[in-house]
Amino acid sequence: MNELFEQHIKHFPHMIKYCFFEVKNHYKYYLSAFAIMLLLLLITYFKLFVTDAIDVQQSTSYFKLVGLFAYMWIFLSLFNSEKTVRKQGALYKRLSVPYYVGASSQVLLTMLMFLIVVTLTGIISTSTTNIIEINHLGFFYYLVMAYILLVPIASIIGLLGKYLYSARFVVFGLLILLLFIVPILYVPNNMYAVWVNVLKLNPLFYIINGFQQSMILGNDSVTNLPYHILFYFEVAFIYLFWININRAYKTRYFE
Repeated sequence: MNELFEQHIKHFPHMIKYCFFEVKNHYKYYLSAFAIMLLLLLITYFKLFVTDAIDVQQSTSYFKLVGLFAYMWIFLSLFNSEKTVRKQGALYKRLSVPYYVGASSQVLLTMLMFLIVVTLTGIISTSTTNIIEINHLGFFYYLVMAYILLVPIASIIGLLGKYLYSARFVVFGLLILLLFIVPILYVPNNMYAVWVNVLKLNPLFYIINGFQQSMILGNDSVTNLPYHILFYFEVAFIYLFWININRAYKTRYFE
């Protein structure tokens, strides 16, 4: 595990270079994704302004919007990772860098878009309603946890996409399904506790709901210690699985 983090730090400069390469060659794609996020924010703001929504309705709308932005980060980074590793394997080989450089770059690029648009969301939401409380330290915590979680998942998906043609369709289907099982179209407090506890077994639920709580509910985002411990165990399992995947396919992740 320590070797994994050491190699990630070692290849971090390559990841930054690849980010610039991606933006330079696909800037229209990233601008379009960012513009869609900003448009959703503006639509939400004007809808609440026109309808003169009460504070509870406003906080609920921003709660779902932050969840949607987090979902878009997850969707774009994971879906693009499969395509990146599958189509640009020759580039990695020529540069003598591991495959996860491209996957990690996708996670980082979309994280920056998410960070900007959520910052704007926080500024607008706190200026329009008095019951929203932002936990900045909690938000940073979930930002780090999201990156730690998404890098191995994106790398595994990218590697599977390189060897399995049908992986792209499976990934797309699972990401669409994810939209309905994370708190975007619904608010967890309005559901039976047993169903919420089942949904919390999904580590992506932990990330998305954590962003929502840290941006809207403040300290509620960091008070459930058993839930945090469950997430740590799940992340450890994912990293162990990632290492075994690397060994099984004899890829050059750790060279």
